[in-house]
Amino acid sequence: MSTHNLEFHYSKDGGRNWSNWRVKDVGVTGDYTRRAQFTRLGAGRQYLFEIRDTSPYRGDVIAASIHAESE
Repeated sequence: MSTHNLEFHYSKDGGRNWSNWRVKDVGVTGDYTRRAQFTRLGAGRQYLFEIRDTSPYRGDVIAASIHAESE
């Protein structure tokens, strides 16, 4: 079975500057219960997110959600 990594980076200023890519292991093919959580993203007003799968096999993101909290 193939292991999948999910890569994620974000912009806090509408796409003018981007963070470094962060990588999370999301398990093997068929492991539908595995989640990738990215925390400690800081504060911003115009967030943009970009996500990519580094697996050599074709796959689809089935669902994505963002839980944001204000201080």
